[in-house]
Formats: sequence, structure tokens, C-alpha cells
Amino acid sequence: MNTVMTHAPVKSQPLMALRGVAHQFGGLVVLRDVSFTVSRGRIAGLIGPNGSGKTTLFNIASGFLRPANGQIFIDGRDITAASVQERSRQGLIRTFQTPKVFQHMSVRENIEMGLYATTGAGFLASMLATPGARGERARIRRDAQEVGERFGLGSHLNTRAGDLPAGQQRIVELARAYMTKPRVLLLDEPSSGLSSDEVELLRNWVRTLSNEGITVLLVSHDMGLMSVCDTVHALYFGKIIASGSMAAIQADPMVREAYLGG
Repeated sequence: MNTVMTHAPVKSQPLMALRGVAHQFGGLVVLRDVSFTVSRGRIAGLIGPNGSGKTTLFNIASGFLRPANGQIFIDGRDITAASVQERSRQGLIRTFQTPKVFQHMSVRENIEMGLYATTGAGFLASMLATPGARGERARIRRDAQEVGERFGLGSHLNTRAGDLPAGQQRIVELARAYMTKPRVLLLDEPSSGLSSDEVELLRNWVRTLSNEGITVLLVSHDMGLMSVCDTVHALYFGKIIASGSMAAIQADPMVREAYLGG
């Protein structure tokens, strides 16, 4: 399948790095000297109570917000000043806490939109009646069907995305993100609205993406989902107070006091 990552991941090399990231809104400091790396093909998690700075950090990492200080690197390239679109072309893709799907498009069309961002024909060109455009359109439809089936959406490919429950809309968003062939995937509360069975499927998908060489940064309040992470960073009042495995984070006294309730 064209959309499957085929390179073997080299997991010792940092693919994403944040160095000294700081930000404030007026006099309110929300991030303070945040630094960490995520190695190629690894899964990093970010936890913290509401107001700890997780959303601000995600917005900075994905290009929706410029940091007051600090730098963001992808594969050694400084992307701090890069736009959202430039980051997407570098392979950095983000999902949102509230699923963002094209409500009036079918599930298949929603998934296809992920690949139109990277294909040579593009969305408008693929609508033309040229042989090349028709071939490209057929290839994209085949890939979208394969990805849809892989994500458990095979029976809904012709359904309007807006008619699906919120949990399945989130799965559509994940499938569309996968179609972009991401190098770095930022997942913002991806288990929100999912059933327990769907969360377990999500855990398996995230691990599979990692095995394919995709680097994942995951924000979630679901500790069961976070157990899939290789490393978890605990954020509190804009500072990282602990980093380590999920088990180590849950046992850390500072984290327990700040986030897990002692």
C-alpha cells in the first residue's frame, strides 16, 4: 500500500526536539523552559492537570502559536518560525481535541483529503478529465479504502462523516492523518469520545505507527492509553517536573501530588 511507511526506523536519533520553550499571555507565564526530545519512531506522552500548559505547548509545536522563547527542531532543522503548512510539508501533522472532519463529505473523501496535501496532482487537478489525473484519482481512492478498512471504517466509507458518532469521527481524523504519511504525529486527546474497545484499538494503532517509524507525541488524560508511551513528561504550571516510563511517572511523589491526587 502506498501510504504505509516502508523505511526501517532508526530509534536512537531524535526526530523532534524542543529546546527552552517558554511562553506567556500578558503577565501570565504558561510555559517555562520546556525541553525534551522524541527519538525517531518513539512515542512520547505529555500529561498534566488542566491549565498546566499542554495545549499551549501543542499549539507551539504544531505552528499555531509562536513561542516567546526557545526553538523547535524536526530532524535537526529549526522550524520555530515555520508556518503550519511548512511543518506539514516537513511531515509534522496534528489532530485536535475536538475532531475536525469535513461534515458533508463521505468518510472516504475525508480520508482522501489527507493524501491530496502530498500528491502531485492535488485536489483540483485530480478533478480534471486528463488520463494522468484520472489515474491519480483512482490511486488515491484505492489508498483511502485500504486505510479506511485498516482503521475499521470499511463499512462507513460512503457515509457522511457528520452522521457518525463523535468517537468514529475521531477515527476518521486519525485515518486522514495517516494518509499524509506523517513523520511526526501530534495526537491531542485522541481517546476522547471513544469506547473502551476503541481505546484499545487506538493503543494498538499508535504502537503500529511507531513500529512503522512514525514519531508520536501524545496528550491524554487516559492513563491506560498513556501506557503505550515509551517516555512520559509530566507538565505542571508550565514546567516539566518529571520524565520517564508511565510506571515511573505514576510513582513519582511530585507527580502524584500535582496531578494524580497523592
